[in-house]
Amino acid sequence: MARFQSPEELLEVLGGFFDKVTRTPQAHLIHQVGGVIDFVYHRPEARLRWVPTPGAPEPFCVEKEAGDAPSLLVFEQDGDTAHRFWLGRLNLQDALARQLVRARGPLSRAMKLIPNLDDIYPIYAAHLKETGREGWIL
Repeated sequence: MARFQSPEELLEVLGGFFDKVTRTPQAHLIHQVGGVIDFVYHRPEARLRWVPTPGAPEPFCVEKEAGDAPSLLVFEQDGDTAHRFWLGRLNLQDALARQLVRARGPLSRAMKLIPNLDDIYPIYAAHLKETGREGWIL
C-alpha cells in the first residue's frame, strides 16, 4: 500500500518538510546548486520545486506548482521512494542506478550535496513525528 494516499497528503508532508529545510544551514548549500530543482512525484502525482530566492532570509523557497522559472535539475520518483530517501534508507547513487529516481540536468551539482544529506534526514523524521506520523518512521 502506498505511503501517501493523495497528492494533497504528499504535498502537505514533503512540502512541510522542505519548508523546514529552507531554515537550516544546509539550505545555503542547496542554494549553491545554482538553479531551480524540481521534484516530480508519481503515485500520487504531485510536484514540488526548490526555487532560489536571492536576497531573501531563506536561500530558497518551496513551490507546490510548476512555476515560470526553468528547472536546472529534475528528480522524478514515486512517493514511496521519496519517503524512503528522506528517511535516509535509500542511497541516491543506488536509486539512480536502479532507476528508482530518474534525474535530468547537471547531476554533478546535485552530487555535491550528498555529504550533507545526513544532516537533513533527521529533519524529515522529526517532521513526521510533529505531524502525527511517527508510525511512518518504522
